[in-house]
Amino acid sequence: MPQNILNKLQLLPFKALPLLNTGKRQTIAAAYLPDIPTLSDDVTHTVPLPDGDQIVLIENRPLVWPDNGRIVLLVHGLTGSARSKYLVRLAHKLTLEGFLVMRMNLRGCGLGHGLAKHLYHSGRSEDTRAVLGWLAANFPNSKVTQAGFSLGANITLKMAGEDGQHPSGNLDSVIAVSPPLDLEASVKLLIHKNNRLFNDFFVKGLLGDIQILHETFPELPKPSFPKLLNIYQFDDLYTAPRSGFVDAKDYYTRSSSKHFIDNITLPTFLLYAKDDPVISRRSFLKLPHKKDFDVLITSRGGHVGWLGYTGDFGNWRWMDKAVVNWIKWFDRQ
Repeated sequence: MPQNILNKLQLLPFKALPLLNTGKRQTIAAAYLPDIPTLSDDVTHTVPLPDGDQIVLIENRPLVWPDNGRIVLLVHGLTGSARSKYLVRLAHKLTLEGFLVMRMNLRGCGLGHGLAKHLYHSGRSEDTRAVLGWLAANFPNSKVTQAGFSLGANITLKMAGEDGQHPSGNLDSVIAVSPPLDLEASVKLLIHKNNRLFNDFFVKGLLGDIQILHETFPELPKPSFPKLLNIYQFDDLYTAPRSGFVDAKDYYTRSSSKHFIDNITLPTFLLYAKDDPVISRRSFLKLPHKKDFDVLITSRGGHVGWLGYTGDFGNWRWMDKAVVNWIKWFDRQ
């Protein structure tokens, strides 16, 4: 890990907690260990999309926030929602630091169930772009940092690269945590027999989502899946044809953020662990070396995990400290 980035973020090198020394253990523990803070969903916003679908945002506002204060837009991963534990936990910490946080439900997720006929997927950069436009219209004086996690990280990087010199809305910085830069390579890793646990978890979540979708919109043609289903098959049989792609390979090729990273001009923070069990390492060897492109690659940490020593008593969420400290550092510039 580049020491200059660690110093800038006032961050210790990552050291995993005892017994959490593998990527699988980090990933599972990060998802299931309890978190104390809870946040209210009382303030919600509905963002209309050009095709008639709608997206729901959950706003968390600090006690004191000026009308030109920074907004942090958080984008969840596959089968997640604005209520995913890591988004709720980070929103709590960011509001304590004085930032207004918008937790985004991707199409049909969380509070957005029943509000979208179309699917969210790894390439839906037009959706975060629409949300940024809505934020600019409703909070015209506020700069925005967009932070994506896993699938949301791929969307974030893809959008920033597509936009190049002309960022959407008031976006001025992006964060990508555990991004699947190469979707096909990552899916092949995910469906490997050693990762059956993760594949089955995501498949179960996806099937639950589309069951709700088809119950809400019975006019949609019902899909048929094999009994033993993996993520690649799901994308090939359902995600791709429903979203305008030829097949899964076409979907992965056109949606992988690795094709867009070189065109990103915004300050960027990318965080990845080499032992991530579901994200392929391959594309991380070819990341650009350029100004305002901060990359932290750790040996351990898993997928959206990083349970380790932070130097703060009682705080073992190293990932959270890295994300929050980068936003604080950037906001001071």
